[in-house]
Amino acid sequence: MASLSRLLVPQERVLLSVSTLSTFFLPAFVSYLAMGVLVQRKRTATIRFALLPVILLCAYRAGSSLDFSFGIPNYRFLNQGLVLAIFTLSMRSTAWAFAKKPYKRMTLQPNNNFHGDTMSGSTSNQFTNIENTPLYTAIWNVWDLSVNLRGIGWDWAEGLRIPESSLGAKSTFKFLLITLAKLLFYALAFDATSGAARDFSPETFGSIEGGTIFDPSLPPLSRYTRSTIITILSGWTAYFVIELVYQIHAIEFVLLFRQAPSQWPPLFDAPWLSTSLTSFWGHKWHQLFRECFISVGARPLSYLLGRTGGVVGAFLISGALHYLGLKAMERGGHPVVVFGFFSMQAIGLILEGIWKKRTGLRVDGFLGLLWTWLWVVFWANFMVDAWGRVGLVGSKFFPDDYRPTVLLVHLLKYYFM
Repeated sequence: MASLSRLLVPQERVLLSVSTLSTFFLPAFVSYLAMGVLVQRKRTATIRFALLPVILLCAYRAGSSLDFSFGIPNYRFLNQGLVLAIFTLSMRSTAWAFAKKPYKRMTLQPNNNFHGDTMSGSTSNQFTNIENTPLYTAIWNVWDLSVNLRGIGWDWAEGLRIPESSLGAKSTFKFLLITLAKLLFYALAFDATSGAARDFSPETFGSIEGGTIFDPSLPPLSRYTRSTIITILSGWTAYFVIELVYQIHAIEFVLLFRQAPSQWPPLFDAPWLSTSLTSFWGHKWHQLFRECFISVGARPLSYLLGRTGGVVGAFLISGALHYLGLKAMERGGHPVVVFGFFSMQAIGLILEGIWKKRTGLRVDGFLGLLWTWLWVVFWANFMVDAWGRVGLVGSKFFPDDYRPTVLLVHLLKYYFM
């Protein structure tokens, strides 16, 4: 059994190359695409159930075997990205295996915009009126399905609230220009906030060696004020990097794969203005993993424990995603801290439900805003401390000479000094 385990998964991660990519990653990706084709077709449940263990085994093999950092400690965050992607692939494959009805793709009209969880435009968007999606169509559709995490243009995204775009209908050219401007802004902001967090302690948590954000040499008030500032900076860093990656993919898929701009609506809905934890996690924070968390976490536990179980199940799966990502940094995943953070978010939502049931009032307004910030930031202190200990906060995402903020300063000096 041990020899079989070593055969399936090397004892140490192997450097990324064409050979290792095809050996370890390609089987997981191809089987994932196969599941994406099957979930669009009728009478495939048995095949999907049989395929699921194969996908999960291939995914585990890929996530634990490949080294995207090329052996460079400062690039270990790339292994975190790999594991997050592989775990997402596993969650989606599991959801597809248990899908009760075939997925159908919507016929999108090019000038339509998304508003909330509906679409509006000169012509209605309709689902393809086909009894069973033909195989060749399912194969074509799977390329969109495989990367379409929110289900935009698919019938399985029921209940998804999509932020309304402030830009209105735009031509593809204008959309690309605006998205490029956003990309540059988010790159600058990401570099600025991540650099500011590192600069608080370049020798400890600001380095890849890692360390705690709680400085024991400071008195309690100064210690926790400092850690809270670092936590807020790290939270903005997470926001900016997610937006940055999203804008890159928007340009890529609209420009190269001819997708409509309406397929790339806003990702966030001003989460800093959330007046409750329910609104923050329910629709203002990004909803990229919404369907995965519902299908794999919330739905199974809700059958046993009702709404409370559903809330807990969704956050437990989110905790697993973030724990495995941190563990890929090879400094330990800090499971108590990571699962603790997401468990406390679930408890916060449950408390809001109790408040509404007892008083008849939703958590809202300025007091709701204050409650949301205090609850999220307090528990996030411990989460960011775990990031600091594994070296994530100290990771340098750009070469020193090519940091966006450094390039901007050089550009301003060149033209104005």
